[in-house]
Amino acid sequence: MPRAAPQAKLTAMSERRRARAAVQYGYGERLVVETVDIDPPAPGEVRVKMAATGVCHSDLHALSGVHRYPLPCVLGHEGAGVVDEVGDGVTHVLPGDHVVLSWLPYCGECRMCATGRPALCENVAWAEAGTMADGTVRISREGVPIHHFTGQSFFSEFAVVPAQTAIPVDKSLSLVELSILGCAVMTGFGAVVNTAQLRAGQTVTVVGCGGVGLNVVQSAALAGARSIIAVDTVVGALDLARDMGATHTVHAINGVDVVAAIADVTGGGTDHVFEAVGSPRTIELAVQLTARGGQTTLIGMAPEGAIAHFDPLTLLMDERKIVGSWYGSIRPTVDFPVLLDLYEQGKLRISPLIRRITLDEINDAFELLEAGGSARSVVVFES
Repeated sequence: MPRAAPQAKLTAMSERRRARAAVQYGYGERLVVETVDIDPPAPGEVRVKMAATGVCHSDLHALSGVHRYPLPCVLGHEGAGVVDEVGDGVTHVLPGDHVVLSWLPYCGECRMCATGRPALCENVAWAEAGTMADGTVRISREGVPIHHFTGQSFFSEFAVVPAQTAIPVDKSLSLVELSILGCAVMTGFGAVVNTAQLRAGQTVTVVGCGGVGLNVVQSAALAGARSIIAVDTVVGALDLARDMGATHTVHAINGVDVVAAIADVTGGGTDHVFEAVGSPRTIELAVQLTARGGQTTLIGMAPEGAIAHFDPLTLLMDERKIVGSWYGSIRPTVDFPVLLDLYEQGKLRISPLIRRITLDEINDAFELLEAGGSARSVVVFES
């Protein structure tokens, strides 16, 4: 059963936008593309005309019920677009500005935010409840409230977001490519730079080369890793990993001893292992692949209650670490400008990762994602 949530209420506002959106009504069911109403933004919010939005594994987890959110709901949490309207108190963006959207809101005032860890903000439980910060929603259909997904909901032609999650960008940049910056790219980049603090000359293994894993690969290359070993079950994902900077690949099909294959390359494990799948089996593998004195960084979203096993004595004697990385330990005001600079300089490559689709093809995109498709499906909205 879904988590209990406060009863969603509509805001008493006028001038709603009509928008086509993909609505989730049940777990494991196909999304329904239909017309909904999008309210104007409340104080501290921004309404965005979406240009593009990526289809992420976290959306798949919500769709399938692995991680449950209140229904009905509009999914989608990585995207970019053009500001349509701003709420009271919003000054950093204006209508017509181009923005990339960060999926995780933060208050800026709690203990975690004050100590430079806004990814762990203590005051955003409302996002998990499927509402905006005031406990109401901005989406409805024929007067029936529809929940938000992490305070975002980008599988829609218009979306209302917390103002601090709308990052202004130069109008010359591709909004389609920037649409995956706020989740897949930032999560991979942040895991390398912020969580693992990878140093030039170190060795890396990436277990799982989907949208996030591929960005771990290219971020490790940008950070100067000496070798980068990509591990996946899909040949296409490994081909993309080589294109993004992997020096070696391991095709982890049945019968392949991944530990032995990586030992052949490194003589042992690697300094940093990034797990970007989220299953107990791959988490356990990642720990095994970590060298003495090295670190395993967990990025993939495991199901609630999942248990992974490891040998604590070996962990202790080898001084290995296992750490979690939530949204790449993001510091939005620091990390987004860095990523945008890298992108403008041509050092951060996004185009090879993208497969363009329409909103009407979104269910096909989820089927491809579940089957192990390597490219990121991105819904491109009509301008």
